Amino acid sequence: MTQRSPIVSQPTTAQRDWQQLGYGMFIHFGPNTFVGAAWGDGKFPAGQFCPTDLNPRQWAEVAAEAGMKYGVLTTKHHDGFCLWPSRQTQYSVVNSPGRPDVVRQFVDAFRAAGLQVGLYYSLWDRNFPQYDDDVLYAAYLQNQIRELLTDYGPVLELWFDGGWDKEFPTRTWEWNESYPQTIPADVRCGGRWHWRQLYELIHQLQPNCLVINNSSSDRPGVPRYHPIDVRTSEHYDFVHRDRICAPLLPCTFQDDQGHSVYLPLEFATSLNPDWFHIPGKYLLHPSAATIADWHSRARENQANLLLNVGPDRRGRVPEFHRPFLKDARKRFG
Repeated sequence: MTQRSPIVSQPTTAQRDWQQLGYGMFIHFGPNTFVGAAWGDGKFPAGQFCPTDLNPRQWAEVAAEAGMKYGVLTTKHHDGFCLWPSRQTQYSVVNSPGRPDVVRQFVDAFRAAGLQVGLYYSLWDRNFPQYDDDVLYAAYLQNQIRELLTDYGPVLELWFDGGWDKEFPTRTWEWNESYPQTIPADVRCGGRWHWRQLYELIHQLQPNCLVINNSSSDRPGVPRYHPIDVRTSEHYDFVHRDRICAPLLPCTFQDDQGHSVYLPLEFATSLNPDWFHIPGKYLLHPSAATIADWHSRARENQANLLLNVGPDRRGRVPEFHRPFLKDARKRFG
């Protein structure tokens, strides 16, 4: 009897279309921009979020000049502050001067420039009072995702982050090889976030929206848990505990139900020392050759590159990035 070859999963139409885009702009912007922090504590006064020249059209212009095909905006980072007027909380732009709906301005500007839009959302929330009540917080989370997917048109990808906070006993992002033996299986599979329910809700609202759940810098390319549609690899040549964390490149995985699934990869790295623009911080800017190499390495592995550019306190992408990005585009065509 001839032994049958194992079935190798293939990309969905949505995954294939996403892979053809290839290159996107990550945009970290929010309270951290104003306090000069990488992670906020949820106590930043909403009234102090006051960009003086908020200009997502300029972001889109820079992205288009660089050859990027989509953008992903931080709608809510770990501090819990929402860049849209969420109906679930007062901790948002609704209590900021001018009440700027940054998400609306972003999606309108990028679409007008012919670019697709994705949204970042932190699972971890340092402001929501009932955050540790998993049932209440899951409802809050789902209601906010429902707003983002019903009020702002088609969304290319939802980029989740911060999952470690309710999963790892240290509540820090580093992975420990003992976790599979010490953490209950349901918790390791996103049970505290009601992850599977959230994933199903997203695909009910927008079937073609790709779901991403960041696995952190020390486990590049490793699915955090299932179901997801795209994997992440943070930074290039990331060194942690004196070892280089090389990304897991093969795209075929077995999910928690034993099914073969295709999961493409998105490299995410930053032109800033941190993800957010921090005024006055020492900066060694990646060269055009380096940016072009990042792009080439991603495409050689059938992966996308999501390159972060943090707008400054005015609400503009710093102009010093532009020549590097334009020169890089000439190098990779």
